Amino acid sequence: MKDYSRKFIDTIEVEDWQVETDNGWSDIEAIGKTIEYDEWILKTKNGLELICADTHIVFNEFGDEVFVKDLQQGDIIITKKGLDQILSITKSDKKSNMFDLQLADENHRFYTNDILSHNSMWLNNIAVNAANAGINVLFITLEMGWRKVMKRIGSMRLKINVDEYDEKSKDAIFMKQRLNNLKSQFNVGNLFDSQPGKIFVKKYNTSDCTVTDIDNYIKKFEEIKRLKVGMVIVDYINIMSIEKGFDITNMLYLKGKHLAEGLRRIADKYECAVVTATQTDKAVWGASDIKLADIPESKAIADTADSVWGIIRNPEMKRNNIYRLKILKLRDGEHKEEQIRFDFNTKFLTMENDVLVGAK
Repeated sequence: MKDYSRKFIDTIEVEDWQVETDNGWSDIEAIGKTIEYDEWILKTKNGLELICADTHIVFNEFGDEVFVKDLQQGDIIITKKGLDQILSITKSDKKSNMFDLQLADENHRFYTNDILSHNSMWLNNIAVNAANAGINVLFITLEMGWRKVMKRIGSMRLKINVDEYDEKSKDAIFMKQRLNNLKSQFNVGNLFDSQPGKIFVKKYNTSDCTVTDIDNYIKKFEEIKRLKVGMVIVDYINIMSIEKGFDITNMLYLKGKHLAEGLRRIADKYECAVVTATQTDKAVWGASDIKLADIPESKAIADTADSVWGIIRNPEMKRNNIYRLKILKLRDGEHKEEQIRFDFNTKFLTMENDVLVGAK
């Protein structure tokens, strides 16, 4: 068992550098350098080779993220030339520093040696909908750059095509009009003087953020801003760090228990909702159904949460830009594993047209 976090020792901001992605060439905003990690060597049937860390992310034939360490001989991944089959996965006896690219490209995916490599859309949508309901949201990102998070949220909330956002956001008059349009929605037909909530983004380096860091930041934030935080979103719990002095890094159950109970204490202390995400087991990636037992890394995360929802997207749904949410746990109430269907709007990155489809 390993800690799936990345410990960065340096961040280098760059200009005029690009990398090829499945959407064309994308600007590189920064390069993160990590501590040394074991080298894993991935080889494919068509002769491609990649040296990377165990938790380097590639994409399977369904377009889902997969850790290199979880791949097996015969698995299919996406490459520049199409689908390719894994020939071998080998852990070498060498260690080296790894480098992670922060891209301007919205998908945060790029080709490394012609293999499509890593990227949180649902958490962004939750933040936007909460703010539009009048709740102040603190979005804590542990992996994606804060500019990228703000771009996604801006596209969703202001209804600006994500492909046009960089250019449109430079037009002050256009942006002011969009903001006024947003505010006007709260003044039509309301009995009370309601206001849209605000979204604030805080970036921590991967594996550097502890529960205490979040606690201290919320306390200082509310004191300085004089605003009540109604929701905290952590993207995401598995790449948080444990408190100093706790030697449980490689014990996934205890680590999950430590982090989940810590986030729950924050929710109680500040009387706010805390939302985060975790991964399902590899066996159900691309499946048409998932269960609570399919959360593999730490059962303690699911045990501690008041509510757990599963995100379902099989290959057919992916082709049709459809998602389903399935309720897996509801502490205060009964449920029958109901599901809600959503259309995914690729222009604005929003989940729309929600329909209750019942239990499956």
